[in-house]
Amino acid sequence: MKNGLWPTRPVCSDISSLPHGLGKWVDQMLQPIASSQPSYFKDSFEFKNIISQLTLPPGACLFTCDAKSMYTNIPTEPAIEHISTYLHSIHGKPFLHYQPSTLIDAIKIVFRNNIIQFGDTYWRQIAGTGMGISPAPPWATIFYALHENTFLPLWSQHVTFYKRFIDDVFGIWLPHQSPEQDAIQWLTFQHTMQQWHGLQWEFTPLSTTCNFMDLTVTITKSGRLSTTLYEKPQNLYLYIPPHSAHPSGMLSGLIHGNILRIHRLCSSPNDIRQKSSELFTRLTHRGYTTQQLTPLFISAHQKASTHNTTTKPQKTSNPDNK
Repeated sequence: MKNGLWPTRPVCSDISSLPHGLGKWVDQMLQPIASSQPSYFKDSFEFKNIISQLTLPPGACLFTCDAKSMYTNIPTEPAIEHISTYLHSIHGKPFLHYQPSTLIDAIKIVFRNNIIQFGDTYWRQIAGTGMGISPAPPWATIFYALHENTFLPLWSQHVTFYKRFIDDVFGIWLPHQSPEQDAIQWLTFQHTMQQWHGLQWEFTPLSTTCNFMDLTVTITKSGRLSTTLYEKPQNLYLYIPPHSAHPSGMLSGLIHGNILRIHRLCSSPNDIRQKSSELFTRLTHRGYTTQQLTPLFISAHQKASTHNTTTKPQKTSNPDNK
């Protein structure tokens, strides 16, 4: 919610449309390229694993930023031009899974032919990226990465860590010893991020704690980063009620999945207990009884603890992102 209003999202699924199958193929071709970008990470679990390896220098601050309506503000023709050039340049080193001219032709068909039916009329999107198109996420990831890969090395003295999930950025800022100079550098960095075909980014103030995706990240006294679950204030927690005609295993799956997520994303045992208690209370508010929930919660915590002690940490890209 911004300025008291809930922004709308123009999402139109392209399932069953003529370009849908081709779009799925384009998505498969672009995904390995998107995931190879230095700023890329797969999900919150991988992100938490990456930042848990970091030790921050004294004075370091956190920041986040998100793009304003990223998909709809990506200019189609410049994006095709930049990505096409990039696909030619990286083919064979190291990517061999696509033929550049074929993939580029497919990209042009998919992104130039987003046809939308509204009532008895048909519209073709001539600017921006359709939010329901299959290859939109890797397309957007690669498009802005082409800018990041140019300007981020110039800011390594201040931006010691930087990751992006499509239109959400998390970074660590090392301030200049002069507050006045640091303020100038911080504004200049923000301005630099904006210089890419009209995409605009909204920044949070530099701080020792921030909310990013479904995490609250905090710098501890030891210079490490701790995480706990972040839930948006407008979340109504409308879990499926017990009278709903769902399979009997639904409740078990819901509890085990959420408890495992809590264990994996929370650094502190106290936070694990608190978030688990909140989940329990919310489920009782939906009509479940303590007798139904208690054995499932006990089982879920046992399995989550076993998962955390037996699962090997996933390999990640260079945590310094340099």
